[in-house]
Amino acid sequence: MNRKILGLALIFGLALALGSGGGLYPQEQGQQTEGLIKSLNLQHADIHSVLDFLSSYSGVNIVAGPKVEGEVTLQIKDVTWRQALNIISETNGLVVVQGDNYLRVLPQKDFIAEEMAKGKYEADLANLGRLETRVFHINHAKARTLSTSLKELTSSRGKIEVDERTNSLIIKDRPDNLNMISSLIDSLDRETPQIQIEAKLLEIDTSALWELGIDWQAIRGGSNPLEISQSTVERNVSEVIGNFTYGTVRNNFDLNSVIASLASQNKAHILAQPSISTMDNQTATILMGQEIPLKMFDQSGNVVIKMYQVGTKLIVTPHITSPTRISMHLYPERSSYSYDPNGVIISTQKAETNVVVSDGQTAVIGGLTNQEKKSFQKGIPILKDIPLLGMLFRYTKHETVTNDLVIFVTPHLIKDEVGQK
Repeated sequence: MNRKILGLALIFGLALALGSGGGLYPQEQGQQTEGLIKSLNLQHADIHSVLDFLSSYSGVNIVAGPKVEGEVTLQIKDVTWRQALNIISETNGLVVVQGDNYLRVLPQKDFIAEEMAKGKYEADLANLGRLETRVFHINHAKARTLSTSLKELTSSRGKIEVDERTNSLIIKDRPDNLNMISSLIDSLDRETPQIQIEAKLLEIDTSALWELGIDWQAIRGGSNPLEISQSTVERNVSEVIGNFTYGTVRNNFDLNSVIASLASQNKAHILAQPSISTMDNQTATILMGQEIPLKMFDQSGNVVIKMYQVGTKLIVTPHITSPTRISMHLYPERSSYSYDPNGVIISTQKAETNVVVSDGQTAVIGGLTNQEKKSFQKGIPILKDIPLLGMLFRYTKHETVTNDLVIFVTPHLIKDEVGQK
């Protein structure tokens, strides 16, 4: 029995197995059958005959590749013709490719080879295409910085040059690639928001902080004007200056009035009130201190002088996380020095943290405590000032005064000309 007779017998047997799945040749009715095939039982059936049947049943042109061969053995129930075709193809290592008005069945390796050849053809065609040169004027970003991101998007024949004088990019590439790069430049070349950082560095009498209800170690019954979030310390030397503690000032707390009140009572001393502007994600540095010379030895044993900064330093990197919220990376450092028979001893303490505040809300860095010993005379007025005899009416009092270094950091979003942030 030849292949054609086997194919007709197979189709006849399949038609009997369809039940209510539709007619044998639905394409004659001008439509495709989407009914279920009730049962499909194949034993060593020629794959070309099976594909011919599915083509006749569905009304869709199914073309088998020249290298498609083999037999089909399976038993499935309640499937559509397309599901049956996918099952048969996957089981036999075949791929079904959609055409304009047909389905093409071919081995997987032939499909992969065709795709690779198609990709190579398209690449060769692109390399043979004409190149175009365009000049992109960059308004806000740095052209050289932007060119680094764009180099990965150019084709193998593309080229990017930077004109530093006009802050422009000169790009030579295929027209379609230039259009894509132009859209990307429009997205990246945006004005970077600016943030103004206001800082206040104060030395405050520790007892005055207690009177205000501020305790750097814990919040006292909700009366504390600070929302303390965490405390962290990094100790570089054995002599520790103090501890850093972080928090934010509550919105209903009048910070400026409190500072003015403490200053008027000589309980607070304003060391500095710097204000600095920076762009989003750009670091700003505030330094209050001095440089001291240190003698060091180079690799050859020669004495070299190196200047070392000591004092109070605050490094802030702000980032706008929402229209009204700012995240700040804070890096405070405080150092002092003293002389020793062996040289200069530098005591340093620094820490690192991140806080998120609203626009205009103040973050606080505190807990840096230092002690100062003071001596002063007390006694009966007038009598204590009498020469010689006054010694009987006065005495010397020694007192240790504890002060806290407190740093207030307030970020403000700088508005543009139209008043938007």
